Amino acid sequence: MFPILIACLIFIVVAGATWWFGLWSNLITLINLFLASLIASSIYQPVANLIFSKQKSFVYLVDFIAVWLSFVIAFIVLRGLTDLLSSYRLKFDPIVEMSGRTIFSLWVAGVFTCFAMFTLQMAPLSPDFYGDRSNGHTGTIPDRAWLAFVQSRSRGALSAGQDENFLFSAYELKEHEDDKDLNARVFDPFAGFLIQQHMMRISISLNRSLRVSM
Repeated sequence: MFPILIACLIFIVVAGATWWFGLWSNLITLINLFLASLIASSIYQPVANLIFSKQKSFVYLVDFIAVWLSFVIAFIVLRGLTDLLSSYRLKFDPIVEMSGRTIFSLWVAGVFTCFAMFTLQMAPLSPDFYGDRSNGHTGTIPDRAWLAFVQSRSRGALSAGQDENFLFSAYELKEHEDDKDLNARVFDPFAGFLIQQHMMRISISLNRSLRVSM
């Protein structure tokens, strides 16, 4: 119940805050938000590995830090580029403006809520934060929706090859039978992300401190 309340609060706050920016600004924000969230979801693991190689303290926080660091940097860069390319705010008919800003502010809030709840899975929370796992309570609708979206894009339009490159090492995850002909870095190919994060929270609960190494 508590995660759902958090998701609802995030949605309401973001929708209320972005509504005032207007139709055009919200459209640009939505595009940037989609791209920044997808970038962060795709590259947070190598970023986390880089952070961990430099500082091994607070190992259970490294994924959470990496995904938000990647998101913030990507969003700032994208927003800066789009502001340069679109330096003039378009004006619309009042009816179009009011309806458009409402639709896009709700859309922005929905995307951000899904991404934020996805990242919350990586936070060092209590094992029972999402409820009893035996009842399937390992996540919420927003984070499940974002996981499904990222997985589908990694199989499709935004797929990347499995060979080593400047950012990623060679793809080493076991391939699903349906993905063997894709030569793609499929995100969470067996949909085990939520269970893995649940096991991480159990591991955290068994340690007296998050500082596990120096």
